[in-house]
Amino acid sequence: MPSSILSVESLSVCYGSRKNPIKVVEDVSFDVSSGESLGIVGESGSGKSQTMLAVLRLLGQGGEITSGEILFDGKDLRSLSNREMKLIRGNGISLISQDALSALNPAMKVGRQMAEPLIVCDGMSAEAARRKCIELLDLVGIHGAASRMECYPHELSGGMRQRVLIAMAISRDPKVLIADEPTTALDVTIQAQILNLIDDLRKELGMALVLITHDLGVVAGIADRVSVMYGGRIVETGETEQIFGCPRHPYTRALLKSIPKIDQSRSERLSPIPGLPVDPRAPLQGCSFHTRCEYTKTSCTRTRPALLSADANGVHRFRCPVDPFGPRSNIAPGDIIRSEGRR
Repeated sequence: MPSSILSVESLSVCYGSRKNPIKVVEDVSFDVSSGESLGIVGESGSGKSQTMLAVLRLLGQGGEITSGEILFDGKDLRSLSNREMKLIRGNGISLISQDALSALNPAMKVGRQMAEPLIVCDGMSAEAARRKCIELLDLVGIHGAASRMECYPHELSGGMRQRVLIAMAISRDPKVLIADEPTTALDVTIQAQILNLIDDLRKELGMALVLITHDLGVVAGIADRVSVMYGGRIVETGETEQIFGCPRHPYTRALLKSIPKIDQSRSERLSPIPGLPVDPRAPLQGCSFHTRCEYTKTSCTRTRPALLSADANGVHRFRCPVDPFGPRSNIAPGDIIRSEGRR
């Protein structure tokens, strides 16, 4: 395995006061190497985005990293000053947001928005920055790039706006690209194009990619490894083939069962996960999934499960001492109908 460009170890994030902290991320660990893609999957509220905001040190008001280590290219990000951290963002680690319409400044032409960090942070001349921005828009598949530079965000389609965000994210040659639900606001056809584009750029530019999504189907053909989050913790992690072929945690299996499959009859109903995600303001004792799990035992309500190894090399790990499924094949990635409409 190549050395990790981004390594997170035992990360925990809390909001609120020191006396009554609300823990939204707990003991999260993962790593990703250059050219590798990692999918982080889970329902809304599972802590995916908060984990990445903690990595970028962009937590909202009241948010605090209470424990853990964040290493990027050998640097401890928690020890850096705000000024030093600004140099990492964009140049080292870049973010593609969910909604391009809200991420872009509606009162500024996209060309100016793209050129500004190149001029301010990298010292480019206005003309050199403009040329690079046109090249980037061409790279992400926007035709007539020079004319699009003069458009305001509302004058572009949703797919074009998302491509502008991607162009801005890669403009300063980052080593790690974080894509946070990059296709949420797009229709299924454009979703497929954007995901293919991100994956192609990852391979072409040699970046590490962290793809955040609520849909396991999205990561099926992109991610090399997958980490499944629930209740602020990683409940299962492993190579993509392991997660799809032999899911060991009941939550992972429930997510897979809720996705349509290629051979599924139209009359067959989907299998939604019962109940609601855990509320971080009222954390549960024991396993955070036990109120929604059909395999819960008494011990699940008392003891916080540790990560268990599912294979000899420790790549595939999960948090379920009950382990109701065992090491047997269940679903292959090719059996999934992805929400963006591609196999």
